[in-house]
Amino acid sequence: MKTLLLASATALAVTAGASAQDAGNVHFGAGYTFLDFDGIEFDALNLRGGYDFNDYVGVEGEALIGLGDEEVTAAGITGDVSLDYIVGAYAKAQYPVGQGFNLFARAGYAYAEAEASAAGLTLSDSTDGFAYGAGAEWAFNGPNAVRVEYTRYEFEDDAEADSFGASYVRRF
Repeated sequence: MKTLLLASATALAVTAGASAQDAGNVHFGAGYTFLDFDGIEFDALNLRGGYDFNDYVGVEGEALIGLGDEEVTAAGITGDVSLDYIVGAYAKAQYPVGQGFNLFARAGYAYAEAEASAAGLTLSDSTDGFAYGAGAEWAFNGPNAVRVEYTRYEFEDDAEADSFGASYVRRF
């Protein structure tokens, strides 16, 4: 199911119709994110949308959807841990450094849910907190761009996560 979601989102983004002169302030994107959540590594599909008020300030929202389980051993018990999702909302400051190339920093709030199962028991947990990061976006062909980024999540109860992502972006 998650593979179908990734393929559908990518196909929609690539085939959406807009010419270079129609590229605007609204953007949508999809791609891959690697997360290290307190030493447990997850792969995730990232889906993002946003609006740029001008060349320097924007807002965006994102959803990271976990792609599979990770096996973890604690106190001699082995179980599976999965990232259900992380959703976040961010204010974004950006700076155009060249033709079609922007650097950005963002800060906001994120909420995460995860699930763990071992020895016949399943537990779900959620957390939320401050998130911030930076990255770069390069428009390689009119409204089509690629984006790389790093985001740090500082959740409550001292839970922390680092993510590294790469995605396709389409501007409208």
